[in-house]
Amino acid sequence: MAPRSNVKGSNPRARSTARLSLNLGGLRFRGRVVRRAALLTVLATALAAGCTASSDSAHGSVAGCDTPGFVGDTIRLGFAYPDSGIGAAALAAARSGFVARIEQANAAGGIHGRKLVYVWRDDASVSTQNLEVVRDLVENQKVFGLVEASISAAEGAVYLRDHGVPVTGIPAEAFWADPSYRNMFAYSYVVDEGPPVSTFGAFAKAQGGTRAAVIQNDVSPAANAIGAKLGASLAAAGIPTVPDRFVYNPTLTDPVQLGQQLRKAGVDVVTAAFDGEDLAEVVRGIRAAGAPVKVLLAPSGYDRSLLETYGPTLSGLTAAISYVPFELGGPAHQAFLRAMSSFAPEVQPPGQELALVTYILTDLFLYGLDKAGACPTRAQFIDRLRASTYDGGGLLPSPVDLSKGFGQLATCYTFMRVNAAGTGYDLVRDPTNRDQWCGHPLTQ
Repeated sequence: MAPRSNVKGSNPRARSTARLSLNLGGLRFRGRVVRRAALLTVLATALAAGCTASSDSAHGSVAGCDTPGFVGDTIRLGFAYPDSGIGAAALAAARSGFVARIEQANAAGGIHGRKLVYVWRDDASVSTQNLEVVRDLVENQKVFGLVEASISAAEGAVYLRDHGVPVTGIPAEAFWADPSYRNMFAYSYVVDEGPPVSTFGAFAKAQGGTRAAVIQNDVSPAANAIGAKLGASLAAAGIPTVPDRFVYNPTLTDPVQLGQQLRKAGVDVVTAAFDGEDLAEVVRGIRAAGAPVKVLLAPSGYDRSLLETYGPTLSGLTAAISYVPFELGGPAHQAFLRAMSSFAPEVQPPGQELALVTYILTDLFLYGLDKAGACPTRAQFIDRLRASTYDGGGLLPSPVDLSKGFGQLATCYTFMRVNAAGTGYDLVRDPTNRDQWCGHPLTQ
């Protein structure tokens, strides 16, 4: 299947500029008018938040540069994600977060006086197609580097590593934590070959958990790898995992029947490393079956769009996040919301998890461009970003040292629990009343 694609400059409209409608479910961008006042508001807010991308000469000419992707006064970037296939629904908001951060930077003058131009491709959640699209972005579209929001990027990653192309992305596969992929950047890791951490088990124990089930997914090896880490953390806290195998397949599994199986197993802790509607359906099935679960723990699920759809059904679901939640946020979160409103209004509500995560990952790439100088080689970009610390301009709870702990699981997380009414999230503080729960790596 040929990859789907689009090419954009400073205008975030995609596919058709003739129509003014929005297709919310499929993230089909349509034409719209961005008011000058809105752009000025985004610029002012971004500066107040200390956004990491900057411009040295917003109004002057820029020097020539023969680096791939640097063309005249522009920098060409690529974006790869599943606009179709099994990952499309879960990652639907990702492209909007990318576009919002790119256009926010362009409104502020670009990077070192250069406008950011982007090209996107659809990898359909197929690893061979991911290889095809990233090769096209590098060899035919001549991009400098990429942002990826893919769950099937392994084959393309080998190509990008071998060609020294810088990438930031969602670390949904183990290769992201492999030190040989030093061109691949993330601010936090959920899948690696190293030890699990004690944090999740300590949290579940503090909530009264005694017996656990880890729900697997037979279409996502990455979800199962994350689930194994969670199960090891629970076991270390004295919460054994029942031997029964619980599997959720969005096209085959009846969530209520799965909930009945969990009730029969007598578990009071359930973990599910799913995103979006898959996670919500699992929780719905547990509630409908009346399973006496005290702790519903997931490494995702902090998403207000889920609350609008499922409401109180999600009550008690707890998401473990490695960024600062909106409930604790400040100027940087307001800058994100303004950017989404101005440049990606099709995403409602704007504070969706995948949009925010991809916005941060795009900001990380722009931070690297700013650090690398006016005319960097790809190798210089990689070396300078790998030697840096990064805090997302206030979107991360503490600076991340990109030169140390490469690929290791984070030991500190913020736990956000859906309230009883299903209308919002409550911060669950640790026993010492801190916002984050922190643990330690476990001996394997």
